[in-house]
Amino acid sequence: MTRLVFLVSLLSLSLTVPPACAQEPAPLEFALADFPPYFQLNDQGEPGGPVLALADALFAEADLPFATRGYPAARLYSRLQQGQTIVSMGGEGHPGMLVGALQGNVPVFNLALNIYRKPQQPAIHSPAGLAGSSVILIGAYRYGALGEQLKAPGSRVRIAYANSHSGALQMLLHDRAPYLLNYDDPMRSLIEALPADSIASDPLVRMDVYFFISRAHPDAEGLRDRLDAALRRVKQRGDVQRILSAAPYPH
Repeated sequence: MTRLVFLVSLLSLSLTVPPACAQEPAPLEFALADFPPYFQLNDQGEPGGPVLALADALFAEADLPFATRGYPAARLYSRLQQGQTIVSMGGEGHPGMLVGALQGNVPVFNLALNIYRKPQQPAIHSPAGLAGSSVILIGAYRYGALGEQLKAPGSRVRIAYANSHSGALQMLLHDRAPYLLNYDDPMRSLIEALPADSIASDPLVRMDVYFFISRAHPDAEGLRDRLDAALRRVKQRGDVQRILSAAPYPH
């Protein structure tokens, strides 16, 4: 009888104690293409930028392990199609990503590209309004299709380059050029530190950024819904804008 009780106890332990060799789920690959100031690779190929802190918060909220990688755009789209990269971020309706990925239903954040100027300068409502004027750009940024448009010979836009956000603002304040093109997030704290009404801004580009989930993932829709739900909770707490506003921007 004693032996029977002992065997039953062992069986009970084997049913309730997890095996020592149980493994954590493999981290999902979260990958992005180079997009300063929000995400970029340094000289050692290591990823950096505010999106990393944002990803930490979102994946933690979703209780999903992940690993961040950076790739050239074409390679990123290919990896999404093949299911090697599971999650990425991009602009709403991004054609390169939609080929192999599902777009999330909740925008992660809104990317805002503004024209900054002194209040006495005329407002700018489109890139064409900069024709015949000078504009300050951050030298390390490409600004997408808008940057190519401004740099084209036929644009009649003179470009002055700055090495940093604060340097660009100082150039504007000291009349090195009447206009400055820059992203809202890295500029907000710099503008707030100035006397009221020192600088005006005009919205030029607005774009919602979404998660994209590889269609090759066995539960792509379920993963999308899980990340969307986590994102809603993080946004309700105001953490997305807090992270983007507080993040150190490298340029």
